[in-house]
Amino acid sequence: MDQALAELRRSRWTPGGWAAFLRRCGTRSAEQVRLHPRAALEVTVLHLALLAPGCSRLRLTASWTMAIAHLGLLGPSRSIGLSDALSLLRANLPAGRWSPLIAIGTDVADGWLARRMTATGFGAYADGVADVAFWTRQVWAREPSTRLRVAATGAWLLPLLWIASAYFASGRTIDYPRPLLVRRMMAGLQCLLAARALTGRLKE
Repeated sequence: MDQALAELRRSRWTPGGWAAFLRRCGTRSAEQVRLHPRAALEVTVLHLALLAPGCSRLRLTASWTMAIAHLGLLGPSRSIGLSDALSLLRANLPAGRWSPLIAIGTDVADGWLARRMTATGFGAYADGVADVAFWTRQVWAREPSTRLRVAATGAWLLPLLWIASAYFASGRTIDYPRPLLVRRMMAGLQCLLAARALTGRLKE
């Protein structure tokens, strides 16, 4: 991945450079699917199952594509495991009154499972993206407070956009920093949003 990013940066992000970058990423992802057939099947079955509750097909397609494209982060593991499955479930929860409570429950559960199993880069990636996907969707779809919408965007979406921009600007992958204090602040914000949802303080 770092080599592909470095070549894209050297091309100065020209259309040809982007085409070569996407082609290389596609080839690498296909190879990782070949090396992780069980995980690819698990990801596919999970996303197909989520079609039943009425989740957005566009969102599920984007989620499936991102998961399939990052199977290489599983390393030697051949399965995504229950922990990562819970993260993918959280990423696709629809916004609603009970959704924040379910999101917090899956977050606690996948963290508990991850600490007792072999942690993978895929799990760390899925956990962070799931938080961004769900909480940003929840607040902009259902939270009436502008201040809380802005706070949630700053807490989840902006750091992800900064990391993605830094990837391409530096020409290498960068770990997503999640200091303990920041994680606790985010947990507090999640609890506040969940409490407001449960007490009916949502946009109709």
